[in-house]
Amino acid sequence: MERREMIKGLAAFGAMALMPELSARENQITRNLHFIGLGQGGTNAAACLQKKGIEGTYTCITGDSVSHLSQNTNHIYFETPQDFKVNGVNYRKPISLTTEMKNLMIRDDKYMILTGLGGTVGTGLISSVLEFLKDHQKKFLAICSLPFYNEGRTRNLYALLKQSELKDFSNVHCFDQNYLIQGFSQFTVREAFERGNEQYWNLFMKYSDHFSGCEQN
Repeated sequence: MERREMIKGLAAFGAMALMPELSARENQITRNLHFIGLGQGGTNAAACLQKKGIEGTYTCITGDSVSHLSQNTNHIYFETPQDFKVNGVNYRKPISLTTEMKNLMIRDDKYMILTGLGGTVGTGLISSVLEFLKDHQKKFLAICSLPFYNEGRTRNLYALLKQSELKDFSNVHCFDQNYLIQGFSQFTVREAFERGNEQYWNLFMKYSDHFSGCEQN
């Protein structure tokens, strides 16, 4: 047998030996895993993870823009509260959870919360969601994105304020989307947001190993 073929054979054998371990690891991570996308940004992130083949329950809390979601995704329709529509981010109060939302988060699941900060629904709900999960001693992680600079000063200010508030939770991870497009002179809006969705995936893969042991804070 040639050396090259022998190496290929050994590599294949090693991969087969590792398969049960990898399969067990994946099953441990994804068992009872529940992704909840808040607002449009969180909904898009959840759809990205779903397309990557990550198994689990998927729920999105947002308005009508859900045509890109799988039919297996739960959708809780939620409109921006009138106070937000009138006062914008100057309102800045957490949005109270509905009974339907609370019933969703009392299951024996591990919750992965996804949202883009700076908007109304996701940013308004995130604190109430995390406090509810904490009070009910649920295991959870949250991944949040900061908006692009060109999305406006008000949106960016609101996102930074909420990010500061979320620092009380040790298991919340925020990332700045602006760093994802540094060094690129040309890119479309779609490409920019696709980079953001990929970063949700990267961070999920980074922290998923620790998910089973994460603190409720």
